[in-house]
Amino acid sequence: MKAAVYDVEGAPGVLKYADVPEPVTGPDDILISVEAISIEGGDLINRRSTPPPLPSWIVGYAAAGTVVAVGSKVRSRTVGDRVAAFHMQGSHAERWAVPAERTWLIPDGVGMAEAAALPISFGTAHHCLFTRGMLRQGETVLIQAAAGGVGLAAVQLASQAGATVIAVVSGTQRRGRLRELGADHVVDRTKDNIVD
Repeated sequence: MKAAVYDVEGAPGVLKYADVPEPVTGPDDILISVEAISIEGGDLINRRSTPPPLPSWIVGYAAAGTVVAVGSKVRSRTVGDRVAAFHMQGSHAERWAVPAERTWLIPDGVGMAEAAALPISFGTAHHCLFTRGMLRQGETVLIQAAAGGVGLAAVQLASQAGATVIAVVSGTQRRGRLRELGADHVVDRTKDNIVD
């Protein structure tokens, strides 16, 4: 199988499109035939400044594709499912083995390219709000840096979950958009008192 790999950190020229071994699918994993990838800030930072932990390190955190194999303990996914995934390494390859819990089903009408772009911001926001924060309907949540990628995702997810959303931004230019996305209150941290 082919993948984007690097052996030494540096400029984009250190990336190679190379033959690599097929990924191993563990009992809690699914194997995805990758159809679209997302290039994230972490990909650029790692390639530029982080020595790879192993030779021919496959880059990439996020991708979308079709499930082609399912580990023995996986019950939430089946072969043929369209999924988006977020995991720490390996998405920029033809096939990618990831824990099933790090995947989301792609709804009808959403393309693979759009789905590949969602896991980092929406996956991070979802994990912070619901896995770590255990946010529930009727609760209030304060979202710092609400105008950034993860912040915008958090505003939408928290609003959809029925929480009261307080969005904190720098400046007033995004107030209207944040309210459209579900913020109940928008606070300008440069002028407003967040505590009040």
